[in-house]
Amino acid sequence: MSFTYNKKRSRFVNPKRKIMKKIILLSSFALMIFASCKKEVTEVKQVNQAFSAVYTIQPGNWTTANNGISYTAELPIAEVDNTIYQGGAVLVYLSFDNTNYYEALPEVFDGFTYGAIHSVGYVGIDISALSGNVINPPAQNISAKVILIDAQTLGLHKDVNFHDLGTVQKTFNIN
Repeated sequence: MSFTYNKKRSRFVNPKRKIMKKIILLSSFALMIFASCKKEVTEVKQVNQAFSAVYTIQPGNWTTANNGISYTAELPIAEVDNTIYQGGAVLVYLSFDNTNYYEALPEVFDGFTYGAIHSVGYVGIDISALSGNVINPPAQNISAKVILIDAQTLGLHKDVNFHDLGTVQKTFNIN
């Protein structure tokens, strides 16, 4: 075995050790290059399950069935179908004239309560006084943003009647 003297480091250098260092260094470099060239296929599926639309409720759209204690404006929305009614959701936001924001319903503001109900084919927006007193209907246009969220009913417990509280409590161990 031969050794050479390295003057810069003032020690003896084994030539086989030098070759091993080069092999390790080149192997590490090659490993980093080829490891970063990993081919991955990513499939992106976009599912549109939320839909929105803005409706204008005009002053003449409000009706009362209780002599002015509350008023309701009905928005005919055909997209509120049985699928959304049974398993989805309907969110309603209101924006009054001269405002640049929407407020989520239900809400109590300035002594008035605002709420929303829905069924197949329509969304109803109601207003009443917190005090229960007779009120006048809104005299301005109101923008209603309606968001429909399509969803599927949970399939994990298909045999559970979600309309029976006792069965739900027993199935999900709720006390």
